Amino acid sequence: MVNLKEICEAGTRRETKTRLSGLVFGADDYAASLGGVRTKASQEVACARQLVVMHAKAYGLQAVDMVDIHYKDVEGLETEAREGARMGFTGKQVIHPNQIAIVQAAFSPSKQQLESARNLIRAFEQHESEGKGAFTYEGKMIDMPTVLQAKNLTRLASALADL
Repeated sequence: MVNLKEICEAGTRRETKTRLSGLVFGADDYAASLGGVRTKASQEVACARQLVVMHAKAYGLQAVDMVDIHYKDVEGLETEAREGARMGFTGKQVIHPNQIAIVQAAFSPSKQQLESARNLIRAFEQHESEGKGAFTYEGKMIDMPTVLQAKNLTRLASALADL
């Protein structure tokens, strides 16, 4: 974590022979290197997880979240994967084939989320064409960060559709 910025800079330079495409967070390795102990709650790695996401996004890299070693705990995996997706991770490590579908679902927008995002974008475009800035939509104040989140979600859905 200490040299993450330098690693990202070196790994994303044009002249670099081996370019980085993503950052993978090894929570157990991280905790062990600090002399810490991994827990199911993962509070001991929360800051480091966010640093990985922040650096990955800043350098245009994928951010791959920690593995859940409790591979038989389906509910725990689903919770942890959804949390990682909300934090900005683009994927999650798995150690068992039964984890794949759960993780894919957690990192994929639902039909309802996608429809809501598309409707929000249309409403924004309408307000923008009228020269308006922030507006209220479905009881929420909407401004550019919220619109960008909706656009990120629709881009993700398009990318997944192309697979």
